[in-house]
Amino acid sequence: MELLMDKKEFQIMSSEFRRVASRLLKTNVDDGLDNLKRFLNCIEHNPIIWKFIEEHNTLTFDIAKAVQEREMHEGYHIEPDKNYEISFIYQLLKYCAEHCDKYLSICYWYGSGRKFQDMVDSFNDRVVHLFVSHIEVYLKGVWLGMGDDGKINISVNGGQVAIAQGQGTVNATQNNYNGQAQNVKELAEEFYKLIEILDMDKEQKEDTKEIIEVAVAEVVSEKPKRSLIKHAIEKVEYAGKLGMGLNGLNTVGHQLVGLFQQYL
Repeated sequence: MELLMDKKEFQIMSSEFRRVASRLLKTNVDDGLDNLKRFLNCIEHNPIIWKFIEEHNTLTFDIAKAVQEREMHEGYHIEPDKNYEISFIYQLLKYCAEHCDKYLSICYWYGSGRKFQDMVDSFNDRVVHLFVSHIEVYLKGVWLGMGDDGKINISVNGGQVAIAQGQGTVNATQNNYNGQAQNVKELAEEFYKLIEILDMDKEQKEDTKEIIEVAVAEVVSEKPKRSLIKHAIEKVEYAGKLGMGLNGLNTVGHQLVGLFQQYL
């Protein structure tokens, strides 16, 4: 099966994902399980998103044990690694959808609140939001790579999904970080903190962070897309102009741009 999607159709698809994800993230405690099942159905039946999840769902966890052994007010142990986060959280949500009679079953005593709704809110904020953010950054990268008049071709064959943009193929992200790529990641994290003091509205800051995150993902991929990295450089340089005179921001920004340029 082949699907041809233009940029407008891709935006509509992305908006639908964000709508369903937002519904889960803001769910009422009593509607949690239904909204979780809607969310999983959305991502598992979207070939673009499902391809991304399959590529990063590479680790296997004993979720039943993790749920049963978690102490009161203790968070799930989720290492700050892309594959780890995607694998664990997806498997946790899938476990709940298949084995739990209510969403609260995996949210009990999350955070410091005593109300059930507080527990669900804390779980969604600290766990589900991580998973959703990975998908949002990935979709942003695909969208930027399509160009203004771009199209995306999706081929589904026996459960295997191939995505092509123009004449190129979107490659699976590799996680074999080398030292230099790790430096890019660390500098980006520092840059995110520094731009918080800039006179820039929240939406602009989030957009800047998302585009830089896409570029960071590109530099550790097999074939980094130059257009995405260039776009990130422009965002860093623009923020640097707004923060002229802020030594920390300027220093980190110059270093980040310098590392990004090595992948052009």
